[in-house]
Amino acid sequence: MLIEYKKLFKNKNFYLSICALLLVVVIAVLIGVKEHNEEYLLTERLFNQRYEKPIVDDVLNFVSPHKQWLGFTNNFPSDLYYFLYPLLISIALVDSIYRERKSGYQHFIFMRMDRQKYYTAKFATTFLTAFFMFILPLCLGIVLVNLFTNHWDYTAYANIYKGFVEGTLAIPDNAISVFKGDIQPLFSDLLSMSPYAYVAVFYIIGGLFASAYVCLGLALSMFIKNYYLLIFMPQIIYTSLWFLAANHPKWAPFYFLAPEGIHGDNSISIMVTEFLLQILLTFVIYLIGMKKHEDVL
Repeated sequence: MLIEYKKLFKNKNFYLSICALLLVVVIAVLIGVKEHNEEYLLTERLFNQRYEKPIVDDVLNFVSPHKQWLGFTNNFPSDLYYFLYPLLISIALVDSIYRERKSGYQHFIFMRMDRQKYYTAKFATTFLTAFFMFILPLCLGIVLVNLFTNHWDYTAYANIYKGFVEGTLAIPDNAISVFKGDIQPLFSDLLSMSPYAYVAVFYIIGGLFASAYVCLGLALSMFIKNYYLLIFMPQIIYTSLWFLAANHPKWAPFYFLAPEGIHGDNSISIMVTEFLLQILLTFVIYLIGMKKHEDVL
């Protein structure tokens, strides 16, 4: 795997991909922080006109900066990140087998290394790298939002969210009815502990799906001869699932990977099933590809 990473770090597409991901994150953060500040000031002004200060302070805890973390906010760059990540990550990773086969480098490698070890190293490196390429920019987004809003401790939000879910808040219902959309259908207990714990689970799940899509594209590269089709293949598969699940959004990764939880029927069993099916499909394609190219010396 060390050799694979040396080749990766020499690939200019890797840095192009990283820059594209970071650019989307930074734009999403700038827009999100602006929206948070505007919402906070508006909420403070409106509620100060009708309620006592203790109630206003509790309500303002709901206007939390963490709602501007990518995946929580629904601003356009955040949605764009969750829509284009298969393509943006594939630019760096999905063509490694294709390039080495086309250049003849595979012939040289197979004289020195067992082909199974070669492909295992390829898929392991791709899976691990895609995972972190998805997650690390999102983590940077959290840091930037917290930095720009000077807010790092979300204990107050976690406590008030728990009381909101349990119905134990000493706040008039009409004062917090606007925040009913905060209640998450999945992993709500984690959000009651900390937004950090809640978002970590979704980012990890998203990273696993990113790895699965890119590895599926890598397996298909053993058959696809057109470079551009290969680069877009993970995005095509991802987008196709989105269109096919138009009437059943709970089946579309675009909807269930984001921490925002916009669909109340999200299910962990669906996530696990789709992920395992992708891994199984990748493994089957990989085996067929190995069989097809077993005569490569």
